[in-house]
Amino acid sequence: MHAHSDELKNIIFITLPPSSAKTINDFTIDPSIEIPVQLAEGSTGFAQADQISIELIVAGMLKILAWDPSHPHRAYYRAFVLAAQPNAAQELNIAAIAQEQKGNHHFAEELFRAVCVLEPQSASFINLATLYSRIAAQDTKKGEQYDTYQQRSLSTLLEGLELLEEDGDLLREIGYFHLYQGNVEAARSFLERYLETEGEEDEKRTHTRKILADITAKLADDETLMAAYDAIQMNKEEEAITTVEGFLSANPTVWNAWFLKGWALRRLARWEEAQDALLKALSYTTASSDLYNELAICALESGQRELAKQYLDTAIDLDEGNITLLSNLAYLHLADDELDLAREYLERARSVDEDDPLIGELIAHYQAATGEQVGAPVVQEYLDAEDVIRQMDKGEAK
Repeated sequence: MHAHSDELKNIIFITLPPSSAKTINDFTIDPSIEIPVQLAEGSTGFAQADQISIELIVAGMLKILAWDPSHPHRAYYRAFVLAAQPNAAQELNIAAIAQEQKGNHHFAEELFRAVCVLEPQSASFINLATLYSRIAAQDTKKGEQYDTYQQRSLSTLLEGLELLEEDGDLLREIGYFHLYQGNVEAARSFLERYLETEGEEDEKRTHTRKILADITAKLADDETLMAAYDAIQMNKEEEAITTVEGFLSANPTVWNAWFLKGWALRRLARWEEAQDALLKALSYTTASSDLYNELAICALESGQRELAKQYLDTAIDLDEGNITLLSNLAYLHLADDELDLAREYLERARSVDEDDPLIGELIAHYQAATGEQVGAPVVQEYLDAEDVIRQMDKGEAK
């Protein structure tokens, strides 16, 4: 970690006279070490030495402790502060909480960071990590601010764990952080380590045991569905169906389980059963192009040709650059002499991959059916209303 130079811009360093060497509460002042002093905003120095107070020195040291983790005299400044103000950590923690409640997050961060150095215990790191998570949550779109501050939150907890080793509170906090982020395997690892630490069986431990049981069940479910997927890939559709049906008996609303069942049934040419399973999947999820593609195959094989086209059209809306979907729909329109629609989807497919051999073959069929020669790919350009207005204005200005 590097020093935050912007945070230290109002700090100057002074040297104490040799006569200042004395002991404060078992701490010996070393005049050879430069002392940081906090300047007032906009100030460049002190006119007289008596303007430098112990409070300004402590404030300067706290800045260094908070923002410059690699400073060579950090340990000395920490000892100085604790000698001058033995209750500094508790007072700063109270002040940090108050600043956080007022919404002064940056100042609260500085105070919490200083507390982590003065009194490195699990609560100090958890308070700072919680502040970072709250700042992250302000970014409701989960953009750069969200990612940055969630990473700072996790880094703070891990830093505390490295310092305090197998601290139960930190292990639990990190476990729940990963669980919130959807990192189930990592969550299980840290929560299991938490339960291995010494401690009475309180409400926190009981709750964590229940969460771990839920995590274990979820991971087992994932493994079950993966086993069904692998079975289909190995042409063991009946085995996959048996596996998925066992899963669905306990988890009837998991959409991808119904999808796997429908996929396996479709490969067995059990079209109507497959379609029923796929429609069931659709009732439990937002749409996916794979799901609509499977439905299109079932509809086509069941003699519902127009429905198959509708399913493929929907699949393409969900995955516009999927050349397989585009070529399939182009083929159906071409086979049904719907040549304008066939040309439309062929052009869209060519814009994705001009050299695709299947598209080349379909274009040859199209040319034979229409007598037209298909030239270079047609590039469609979509303009929004503002673009159109700007272009019209340019035309009028000429």
